[in-house]
Amino acid sequence: MRLDSDNIRNLPVTGLWRAVLIVAVLVLNSGLGVQAQTATPRHSSRIARRLALADSLRLEMRKAADEGRLLQWGDSILRAKMNRGEIDSAKFERLHRRLQKVDRRLHHGDQLLQERYKRANFDTLYIARPDGRWTIKLRGNLSGAMLKFEGSDDGTPFNGKLKADYRGTMSVAVAYLGIAAGVAINPAKLAGRSKDNEFNLNSYSNAFGFDVVYLSSKTYRGHATSGNIISYIKKGQVKQQAVNLNGYYVFNHRRFSFPAAFSQSYVQRSSAGSVMVGLSFDGQQTDVANYLQTGSNARLRIVELGIGVGYGYNLVLGRHWLFHLSTLPTMDVLIKSKITAGGSRVDMGYHFPSVIITGRGAAVYSWRNKFVGLTMVYNTSPTGDRDKLYVNREKFRLRLFYGFRF
Repeated sequence: MRLDSDNIRNLPVTGLWRAVLIVAVLVLNSGLGVQAQTATPRHSSRIARRLALADSLRLEMRKAADEGRLLQWGDSILRAKMNRGEIDSAKFERLHRRLQKVDRRLHHGDQLLQERYKRANFDTLYIARPDGRWTIKLRGNLSGAMLKFEGSDDGTPFNGKLKADYRGTMSVAVAYLGIAAGVAINPAKLAGRSKDNEFNLNSYSNAFGFDVVYLSSKTYRGHATSGNIISYIKKGQVKQQAVNLNGYYVFNHRRFSFPAAFSQSYVQRSSAGSVMVGLSFDGQQTDVANYLQTGSNARLRIVELGIGVGYGYNLVLGRHWLFHLSTLPTMDVLIKSKITAGGSRVDMGYHFPSVIITGRGAAVYSWRNKFVGLTMVYNTSPTGDRDKLYVNREKFRLRLFYGFRF
């Protein structure tokens, strides 16, 4: 007999207990009905088998690593070759011993990495290491650059704004106990539609970190105005090579974690912020053909080195969300800048303040052993004197990522 609300009304219970039983049966019956309508038994069993297989492989890999059998699959291959007669037993034993020797060394190295990975030199109420040895991330990157300038040439004011093509790449990154490596491809570059080259190197730890960006661009385009004359600058007319480096040191690194937002090698458990100090370097060489329609070429060289103080904050909302925002302005302590045009050289001059500003932002959503998020790094370096030549180079990189740990 099915138990429902009509059957309960005939049971020898009264008052509150009857109401409780009626509500419980209605909830249970409705839940079972939803499962019956939405679940396909065959499809559910197929998904369950695949999930069970993936989980068993993960557990076997972890068990093999714990027992020093990282290369156990190689032993199986050798044994299969011996059974097929491709190698004799003596060669099998020789290769088997060599494989075991390499396995022991790998196991020793793995133990050292685990000790380093699990070393808690931070406040565990605020920061933690994620579970799992391996982290795999799929990333999509979008970057862009802009160049603005203004000044005066023999009393004639000029200004302009140039923008390079956006650069998009797709990449895969694999990390083992906090040590990561990745590979990226640019579809437009592979198709021959991109003339720009960009190289990014970044490293984030709780205390120290840095970003290095190299850009070689031939796709700047835009306009320049000199007096009442407007010149349109086409692709290939402006070529630029630029290097930007910025590093940081975080004072409150026991509670505030940059990598929790940008590399996901840590987990921020509670909200925290920190004052930080930084060092920035920006160098660029920009060549302009047919400078302001004069028929001559111009070359701009700028080198800047700055130090400064900034602040960053990680906001943790609930059990899943992490938001990061930080800014690090550095004041130039060394600057060299000049422009060569028409055979003459002119110093751009210095106007206080001259700074390099680095801003970072991130939003990360985590659940179980998975995470998805978006990060942003923005650099701007305005320098020069508007009465002579003032240049502002801007650079940004957006990164959308999805990853999982096991």
